[in-house]
Amino acid sequence: MIFPGVCKYDLILQNKYYLRECIQSIELEDRLDEIAYCAKAKLAVPDNQFTGLPIITPGMEIRLSGTKFGESKYSYFIQPGVVWTAEIQNKARRNWNLTIYDRLIYLAKSKDEYLFSEGSTAADRIKQICGDWNIQVKSIPDTGQGLAKEASRATQIWSIMKKALVETGSKSGRLFTIRMQPDGLELFEIGTNEDPWVFEFSSNLRSVTQKQTLDGACTKVKVLGKQSKGELAPVVSETSADTDKYGTIQDILQDEKAIDAGTASSKASQMLGGIQETVRVEAVDINTIRKGDKVIVEGWPDGLYVISVRHELGSPGRMQMELASKEYIRRRYYRER
Repeated sequence: MIFPGVCKYDLILQNKYYLRECIQSIELEDRLDEIAYCAKAKLAVPDNQFTGLPIITPGMEIRLSGTKFGESKYSYFIQPGVVWTAEIQNKARRNWNLTIYDRLIYLAKSKDEYLFSEGSTAADRIKQICGDWNIQVKSIPDTGQGLAKEASRATQIWSIMKKALVETGSKSGRLFTIRMQPDGLELFEIGTNEDPWVFEFSSNLRSVTQKQTLDGACTKVKVLGKQSKGELAPVVSETSADTDKYGTIQDILQDEKAIDAGTASSKASQMLGGIQETVRVEAVDINTIRKGDKVIVEGWPDGLYVISVRHELGSPGRMQMELASKEYIRRRYYRER
């Protein structure tokens, strides 16, 4: 049996105002399809309390600190962070609903233009962007895979980074995601966390929901060549699997750049997939689990990977995770389109 112990949390506004006594609830959410770590906090402050506390407005610096699962010392969860949205109900008590992000939110909300040379890696491109935008770096390992020349104009910066990670995954098979840690940006290879957490009904697991669907399945891929004006694109090749079992669910791979036959066949094969399975888990909160981590769940001894996680912070807290195999994550999040 796992005994969570006492987890404590604090919000510190502008490195000056400690809001621990105001906290009603805090949720933390991390998702593979988003770059920034998000916290949603509900606060309540009586009119006669903390009279020196300013009205909280978007743009203010804020950090979330607390005790990690199994530890007693305080650590950072979001540092530095920014208040992005504030909703205030001015009644007998001032009720604030805050949406807080780590600083990577600026890369999701900003646009820029870049020209990357052929052969540069995703690591090279992310390092360049971090330098241009003064993003502190913790670790950016060599992703190894050279990428195609890329010209991005007036494009969301997160989309530029994500495109490089998708091309890396498509060509090399290695899947990376970006996470902000208190000491800087981390380019994390999915599933490489040490000592994955184990979830069992006898200790820390509350419920498991397994979902299987043909939504998102693909049993046939038609590869199309470069289209001439006024004509249909020529069919270069077709690849199929399990059509007798699941029927024909066809997708298109547009080969505009006239890639070689071997590369086209490899990309087409990566698109194929039958039943799509995800697993939703509710468990005792392990507040250090992040997107991309590998976890072991009863019934899946080989492990699953975190697509998204929502921490309901508390003592003990609760946690909801959406999990899937690495193959599912590759098809859904790391396929070139």
